[in-house]
Amino acid sequence: MNDIRLVVCDLDGTLLNDKKRITERTASVMQKIQQMGIAVCLASGRDEQMMSVYDRKIGGCRYLLSNNGAMVRRNDNKILHCNYLAEDDTALLLSYLNAHKMTFMMYSDQEMYFSEGSGKLKKRISDYEKLSQDVGCPVKLNAKEFLRSTPVAGYTTAAKIVAYEDDEEKINAYKRYIDHMPGVHYEPTGYGLLGAFDRKVSKKAALLKIMEDMGASPDAVCVFGDFENDLSMFECAEHRICMENGVEELKRAASHVTVSNNDDGVAVYLENILDILSK
Repeated sequence: MNDIRLVVCDLDGTLLNDKKRITERTASVMQKIQQMGIAVCLASGRDEQMMSVYDRKIGGCRYLLSNNGAMVRRNDNKILHCNYLAEDDTALLLSYLNAHKMTFMMYSDQEMYFSEGSGKLKKRISDYEKLSQDVGCPVKLNAKEFLRSTPVAGYTTAAKIVAYEDDEEKINAYKRYIDHMPGVHYEPTGYGLLGAFDRKVSKKAALLKIMEDMGASPDAVCVFGDFENDLSMFECAEHRICMENGVEELKRAASHVTVSNNDDGVAVYLENILDILSK
């Protein structure tokens, strides 16, 4: 296992515990493997803004794979990969979500927009900012309320639009609507979240760009995940590690199942295979 050159970690349910934190043990291990010359990539359905505190917590990683693979940024700020929703598709999705009074968040290259009157999303933003302060890496999110009366045209850099909807009938109707949009696909980005992306977006396509940038082969890549949207990354790596708390489909595709995210599963596995002391 000393041939590992790239470690790729999903965030929620994987590198983060259920309190949305990276423990000191896990942060220390992630820093140590980088000191050993192993590149780290944080890979998430989250937007870059919502990943930044964790990037800082582990001392800065080489790659950020954000928005389920819509964008990859290297630590020299070079964008290696980018697939935004088409402007017309963005307008259609926003029109549908507004007309059906659905709760949503849109993530563009510089800003986040949350649907009008959503106390849930306002709290999500404030909770993240408070967490960033608590862990010593303060972040102020660039987030704006998207009023129902706001024009839907002109958004050219939307990486994803996430629907937050508990009504199964509403979410299924939204899926059927997206099914008729040839340039868009949907994918769960977490528990209770449905993301709409450009059809070319996937974590696999983004990870392949990173591997190309490094000249890394699958036997040199170790991927950690817990959810369905990590399956495509598993196709790129020989070392496919699912968390104990992961979904069954991912466990079946894994080469190893480690302990849960609340038990430092990423750190435990890396300590064992790379002979790292956690103390």
